[in-house]
Amino acid sequence: MQRAFTLIELLVVIAIIAILAAILFPVFAQAKNAAKKSASLSNVKQIGTASQIYLSDYDDTTPPVFWFDPNNQSLPTTQGFHYFPILLLPYSKNKQLFLCPNDRATDPVLTDPIGKGRFDPDSTFRDYFYGANPSYGYNYRYLNNFLGTRIISGMPTRLFSGVSSTSIDNVSKTIMFAEATMKNLRGVQSPVGYSLIEPPFPIADPVRAVSYPGWTGTFPDARSQGQLWGRFDQKFVIVTWLDSHAKFTPIASLRAEGSTEDQVNRFWNGKNP
Repeated sequence: MQRAFTLIELLVVIAIIAILAAILFPVFAQAKNAAKKSASLSNVKQIGTASQIYLSDYDDTTPPVFWFDPNNQSLPTTQGFHYFPILLLPYSKNKQLFLCPNDRATDPVLTDPIGKGRFDPDSTFRDYFYGANPSYGYNYRYLNNFLGTRIISGMPTRLFSGVSSTSIDNVSKTIMFAEATMKNLRGVQSPVGYSLIEPPFPIADPVRAVSYPGWTGTFPDARSQGQLWGRFDQKFVIVTWLDSHAKFTPIASLRAEGSTEDQVNRFWNGKNP
């Protein structure tokens, strides 16, 4: 005679499964997040390597944050704006390097004229969004020269050129790229990626593209930390340094001690203390 499970036995088994699931699901989630974190760190390491190859091809000159040429139709969806992820693409050979696995945010402000957003492959702004809103922003204030503003196709456009890396005193302690977001700028409320990061101390120098107020406001307003945005830990960002090494770095540590621009921004301007 076969013996069936009793209701109590079934309930006990179900309870055990539920307990195991409650224990294991967070472990699986942590493992998945750790894999994404490793992938993002690998991304920035490869970006650093691509940047070094770019430097060697351009007489040790850093890439401009973008160059604008509306007549260049090699990538029509850039809308003429060739941001540094596009400029580094011949060296990185992989578009996904500039997109963190945890950066999947979209925002209604960032759409093309017919409403297609940041990750829509059919967007007429597809490569513009890729360049202007990567997961890792550029220390353009100190690694670019501001060339002024020109009216191009009826639009005021800031122009930039790179700087010689040999002019930087301490390349191993100079930020090149770091995790970034456009949140709290131009009406954007989601933590979408962004191409620019800003130093902590105010800059009042028109040669470097008008005045800049420094890190203002309070987190989670991204302006409070120069658009830096940790996607794995609120207090840490992945940084690619100018010598191409990459590591997780406390955001607070990127504001140096001192009372002047040169002192406080020394991890951005490359000057020795």
